Amino acid sequence: MTFLNNLYASFVIFCSNFNARFGHLINLVLILLFLALIFLLFWRTLRASLRVRHIRSELVLPAIEPERQQRYIQHLSEAIRIPTVTGDSRGLARLQELLQRQFPLVFSKFEVTRPQGGSLILRWKGADPQGRKPVLFCGHMDVVPTDGQEWKRDPFCGEVEEGVLHGRGALDCKNVVIGLMESAEELLEQGFTPGRDVYFAFGIDEETGGKQGAHAIAEYFSKKGISFEMILDEGSNITTSHLGNPKFPAALVGVAEKGSAVFRLTARTKAGHAAMPPQHTALGILCEAVCRVEGAPMHKRMLPVMRQCMTYSMPAMDFGSRAAVANLPYTSPLLFHFTRHNAQISSLFHTTFAATQASGSDAANVLPEEADATLNVRVLQGDTLESVQSYLEALLTDLPVTVELISGSEPSAVSETKGPCYDRLEATLKETFGSLAVIPAIMPAGTDTKHYTKLSDSIYRFMPFYTDPSTFAGIHAADESIRCDSFASGIRFYMGLIKKL
Repeated sequence: MTFLNNLYASFVIFCSNFNARFGHLINLVLILLFLALIFLLFWRTLRASLRVRHIRSELVLPAIEPERQQRYIQHLSEAIRIPTVTGDSRGLARLQELLQRQFPLVFSKFEVTRPQGGSLILRWKGADPQGRKPVLFCGHMDVVPTDGQEWKRDPFCGEVEEGVLHGRGALDCKNVVIGLMESAEELLEQGFTPGRDVYFAFGIDEETGGKQGAHAIAEYFSKKGISFEMILDEGSNITTSHLGNPKFPAALVGVAEKGSAVFRLTARTKAGHAAMPPQHTALGILCEAVCRVEGAPMHKRMLPVMRQCMTYSMPAMDFGSRAAVANLPYTSPLLFHFTRHNAQISSLFHTTFAATQASGSDAANVLPEEADATLNVRVLQGDTLESVQSYLEALLTDLPVTVELISGSEPSAVSETKGPCYDRLEATLKETFGSLAVIPAIMPAGTDTKHYTKLSDSIYRFMPFYTDPSTFAGIHAADESIRCDSFASGIRFYMGLIKKL
């Protein structure tokens, strides 16, 4: 409403100028300036549209023998059938035993290390490193629980139906673990040895933060004085319809990840009987606090890497969004408006808050002395845990609510999108999948790489498996699955990338 009022006031002033001295001349200049601005914006949009109109992205899967693909799927299916919910040490031990049976060459040729806690580190010694740093490939063996979810089949069935493998871990991320092991086993069968050292590191508790698994792995490397030219972990994937456009598949490579934090909001008032309530109970005050947080999101801004992401994504956009991107940074508010309903993209423009848990009184007729809510916060680069806490405290300063940081990690650094490591990833993607668009982006979710930030300046979060948006949404949800040809194609990517090292 304020915008409309200001627009109306500007129009009234413009009209009144006709009655003022030199008013016609001033208005003519204003009209010409306005038309020039419109022409400039349109010209920039048209130029950008002509530049990208011939850009095509095509997903072409590599040819793989049916027998070999069947072996891949059988191994992943067997891994899925072992429940390895975080904290299940017996299940995780069974999975490692399975890996040793499935990949005998890897375990006979690689140097095997098991840090305290039960994680797995595998070293493939290079033939001629020549001073080149090693490369680290990561994954995790644990999965999230299935409690309370309505699956159409047993979540640990590992069944294949119509070319789709079903089960918890199919996408997050036993596909990565088995895919890496398959690629190494097959290359060993071919007699291949990488030029430099290659490491695999598989954690046991990524789904709860990696404090035992990835943390112990990082400590092991630090004590050994080992750092890496590049680290590749799970993350974004190949989408068959980027920004909802089925004619534009794309590989989204996570070059950074947002920080993650848990804050507790606690409201305190006097306890009492529910028959004689005050105007506002602790729970009522807490509800107002949560509503304020939801109604006052942090300021949106365009990071350089996200501007690059949007620019590369222009062929998938409609004309309005393309116009907003072509005229950045002046049209950032317009782009934020166009993408406001796309939660995945919109979340990459600001720090986000999500109220996920709340508690109050233990009895229906008792006024709670205090009530608390949990905020899950994903911190965008440029913000910090301290600045987010200050923002929340300022927002709730007039309420009897305290803000407490329970746990958190700062946003990661942004890895290069021009240089040997990224170029190697991009070249391998195009060699494996054809003329596929490769687009850098920020990961909204967290990975184990938060523990590896001191081990490399080039950390990428990417899974070389294609999915449609609905399938990718199955991560952590019911009916998680992966297409069999998608899994097999991803193994070809890993093999191609290792050959380039």
